[in-house]
Amino acid sequence: MLQREELELLRGRISFITYVIIAALLVLAFGYWNAQVVQFGYYQQAAEKNRVREIPLLAPRGRIYDREHRIIVDNRPSYNIILIRENSPHTLQQTAAMLSAGISMSTDEVLERINRSVKRHEPKFRPIILKEDVSVGDLAYIKAHHYELPEVTVEFQPRRRYVEGEVAAHALGYVGEVTEAELTTPEFVNFKSGDEIGKTGLEREYNSILVGKDGFKRVIVNSFGREMPDMGKLEENPYVPGNDIVTTLDLDLQRAAEDALKDQMGAVVALDPRTGEVLAFVSKPSYDPNLFATRISAADYRNLTEDPRKPMLNRAIQSHFAPGSVFKVFMAAAGLESGTLNPLRSIFCGGEATFWGHVFHCDKHHGTLNLHDAIVHSCDVYFYNVGNELGIDRIANYAKMMGLGRKTGIDLPSEDAGLIPSREWKQRVLKAKWYEGETISVAIGQGYVSVTPIQAAWAMGGLTTGGRLKQPHLVNPAELKKLGLEANEVLEEDYAIQESTVDIVVKGMWGVVNEGGTGINAKVEGFDVAGKTGTAQVVGGRDAGKTKKEFKENAWFVGFGPSHNPEIVVAALVQNGGWGSEAAAPVAHAVLDTYYKKKTGQFDGKLNTVAAK
Repeated sequence: MLQREELELLRGRISFITYVIIAALLVLAFGYWNAQVVQFGYYQQAAEKNRVREIPLLAPRGRIYDREHRIIVDNRPSYNIILIRENSPHTLQQTAAMLSAGISMSTDEVLERINRSVKRHEPKFRPIILKEDVSVGDLAYIKAHHYELPEVTVEFQPRRRYVEGEVAAHALGYVGEVTEAELTTPEFVNFKSGDEIGKTGLEREYNSILVGKDGFKRVIVNSFGREMPDMGKLEENPYVPGNDIVTTLDLDLQRAAEDALKDQMGAVVALDPRTGEVLAFVSKPSYDPNLFATRISAADYRNLTEDPRKPMLNRAIQSHFAPGSVFKVFMAAAGLESGTLNPLRSIFCGGEATFWGHVFHCDKHHGTLNLHDAIVHSCDVYFYNVGNELGIDRIANYAKMMGLGRKTGIDLPSEDAGLIPSREWKQRVLKAKWYEGETISVAIGQGYVSVTPIQAAWAMGGLTTGGRLKQPHLVNPAELKKLGLEANEVLEEDYAIQESTVDIVVKGMWGVVNEGGTGINAKVEGFDVAGKTGTAQVVGGRDAGKTKKEFKENAWFVGFGPSHNPEIVVAALVQNGGWGSEAAAPVAHAVLDTYYKKKTGQFDGKLNTVAAK
C-alpha cells in the first residue's frame, strides 16, 4: 500500500515537471514568434540603425612659401558642427531648435544652413556644415547631447592660417565657402556646397593646385550614431593634401615696403626686370585674411566693405592713377626714338608756356634746360614741347609699346589695363574729338592718361633693360613643374629701342637721385640707384592740394638699381601723399636699401619662420 502511494506521488511530481517544461517551451516559442513575427518591423528598424556611415576626411590646402621657403600661409586644426539628415529621429525644425540654444546660433540661422543644402537636392547622407571653427564650449555641448541629437556631430577641418596677418594680403588673397553662383560655373563644377575655395589673389589664381582631394572612411555606427571601433573600418580612402607653392616674394622686402608705407593709402611693387619675378607686392590699407578663414562676421565684413579707404581694393593692379612726371621718361624715350627730340636741344622754362591758346604752368622757373636737366629737375615746360611735337597718337603708340595702357599678365585675377588715350579712343568711348591742347596735359602724365603701379614697375623695367618686358609673376612656372604640373612659360616681349636712347634716359634718372634732383630721398649708400619722381594732381588746379586731404596730389617714385643692368625695380605710390620726392621716394628707398643690404650680407632683420626641409 505504501509503495503504491509513493508511486502515485512520484507520478504527480513527474507530471508537474513535465507541465513546467511544456510551459517553458511554450513561453520560449511565444517569445520567438513575437520577435520574429509580431515585432519584426521594430527589430528590423533597430538593426538598420546599426549601419554603415561615410565620414569625410577633409584635405588641407597646400602651403604657400616665400622665395626663401619661409611659410606665409599654413593650416591650423579646427572643428565644424555637421548634420547628417539620413535616419535623423527629428524634423529639421526640431533639430535646429534643439541645437541653436547651445551653439550661439539662432534657429533661423541653423535652418538657413540646412535649407541651402536641401534646395540643391543633395543626398541626405552628405554632411551639412552648421557652424565652422567651433569653440570648446560648442564641442562640449555636442558631446553632452549626443544621445538626444544623434544626427549632429563634429568633423575635423584644417583651417587656413595667414602667418603674417595683413602682410601681402592682396597678393595672397583669402578663402571662403563656394557660393551658389560659383557652383554653376565650369571652374567649380566638381565642388559641392560647403567646400572652401580661393576667392582672391593667389588663393584664387592657383586654387586648382592648392586644393586637395577629400577622402572618406566607412564605419559601422550604432543606433545612437556612434562609431563602433571594435567592428573595424569597412573602407578608408585617405585624403590627398593640396600642393604647396613657392612664390617669388621676399618677406624681408615685403615687410620693408609695408613698414615704409605705414597706414597711408597706396601701393608698392618691386620686381626683378630680368625675370619678371615680383619681389614685393603691397596695397594699403590692407586687411587680415584670417577673418575669412572662418565665416566672417557681418560686422567685420561691413567694416571692410563700408570703409571709405577701401581696404579690399588691390591698388597695385586694380586702381589706375595719373603717373605725373614718371611719364616724362617714356615721353623722352618716345621723342628720341621718333626723331622729334634732339637730346642736346635746349628749351627755356619761364614757369609757364602757351600752347593752342592756353597757358600751361610749371612748378618752377627753370631757365634754359637740355633733356638731361629737364629729367633731373622734372621741368613741365620742356615736356610740354616734347608732347606737342610728338602728337597724341604717336605718344599712345610708343607708350603702349613700352608696356603702358595694357595688362601686364601678372598671375592675379582682375588686373586693370590702365589707359593711354588716343584720338580713336576718345571718339569711340566719349564720342568726342581730340583737342590738341589735351596732348599737352598728357605729355606730363596728366589728363586722361592713367597707369597701375604694376604697370609702372613693368614698363620701367622694360625700358631700362633695353626693351625687354618679362611677364610679372608671383609663382615661378619652374616651381610648378617640379610638382609634375603643367605651367605656362613666362612670356617675354621685346620692342626695338636704341641703346643710346636707353643710356640718355637712364643717365637722366640717375641724376634725379644723385645730382640734386627730386629723387634724392631714394638714394642708397653704396647702391647705384636711379629713378623718377611724380606728383600727379587729383583734381584740376595747381592749388587743389591745399584744400582737402582727398584732393592732395598723388605721390610717385619709380626707381631701380643698379642703374645699368638693373636687378630690381620699385614702383611706390602714395595716394594724396603730396610731392613724390617727399612721400614716395623714401618708401622706395626702404625697399632698395633692404635689397642691397641682403645682397651684400649687411641685413640682420631676417625673418626666422624658415620651413623645415
